[in-house]
Amino acid sequence: MSIKKDMVLLDILEKYPETEDVFHMYDERAGVCIMCSHLFDSLESVTEKYSIELDEILDKLNRAINS
Repeated sequence: MSIKKDMVLLDILEKYPETEDVFHMYDERAGVCIMCSHLFDSLESVTEKYSIELDEILDKLNRAINS
């Protein structure tokens, strides 16, 4: 199983709590707590909103769940 760009953050965090640290890594870049502000948004929409490289965060999230 892997995390996909269309998944909602809440679903990712519920299924894979180990991804929380990855999301925290991007809070400073976004200027907000991503998990506090966007739990009901898709990963893709969050990355677009804050100019976060989608492939980069997907790689980090998937490594977190596979380690």
